[in-house]
Amino acid sequence: MERGLAGALEVRVVPPSHLEEVLREFGSERFKCNARNVDYLQAFEGEYSVGLLGLEWSAGGTVWLWGPEINQRENAAPQVAKSLLIEANHQIKQKQISHAQVLLNSSQLTESGWYREVGYDKVVSLELLVRPISSDEAAPDVPPVKPVCHFRYTAKHHARFAKTLAACYEESEDCLAANRQSEPEKSLADYRDTEFFDPALWFLFQSGNTDFGCLLMTHDTSEALLEIVYLGLSPSFRGRGFGHWAAAMAISEAKRLHCRQLTVAVDTQNTAARGLYAHWGFWCFASKSVHIWTP
Repeated sequence: MERGLAGALEVRVVPPSHLEEVLREFGSERFKCNARNVDYLQAFEGEYSVGLLGLEWSAGGTVWLWGPEINQRENAAPQVAKSLLIEANHQIKQKQISHAQVLLNSSQLTESGWYREVGYDKVVSLELLVRPISSDEAAPDVPPVKPVCHFRYTAKHHARFAKTLAACYEESEDCLAANRQSEPEKSLADYRDTEFFDPALWFLFQSGNTDFGCLLMTHDTSEALLEIVYLGLSPSFRGRGFGHWAAAMAISEAKRLHCRQLTVAVDTQNTAARGLYAHWGFWCFASKSVHIWTP
């Protein structure tokens, strides 16, 4: 017999001792992530489990939400989802988190409506781009620009990375970046908070005595994949060939690491970045949207 929602809904944090069982119940692949700091909220109607939501807390004061997954008939799902998301927002406020975000597929219109209803009404559309890397292709031609030095990330250079990142966010067409313009330290903490962080793949660009850009990448060895997490230039260095120089550098790094693919996510409103990557042979393999709530 199909159950309704006759009883009141209750949302609880899933205890670690029950987590494996709960993830199996809802399908662990939906909530698969490698984060070290994840909480799960489970909705109950009486004794029955009816919904699950994951909250991935980052080191930089951001939380990514996963789900919600609903074990209920279709017309009851909105009520279950709303209960989970309201409790999630309550916990986010308690922890004084500055940004809450969820990444959705373009087809997840129902989930998008649930998030918008509880305040996730700032939406950034993304294109996920990929460039295949061939072991026998020639090294990319580096555009002729003024002499540039680059430094790999170390604790010694941390303050320079943070200052340069803030400068790169200025007048940016990247909405996700602009949203963190006043918080470069938190952005760096978020970028570092991944199992694939490698300081040897973070580069700071300098021309003369001026730090003007950075290229942050991660390397997934199991997938032979290099990802451009962030590539940015300060305003006065845009449109002068330095972006092409940095893209060529990323391709060269992918070849050096014997990667099969180089990927990047681009804000659809960032026309300059989309043009840059198209020039270097990237193509769109998926579209996503990020829904943002700032408590």
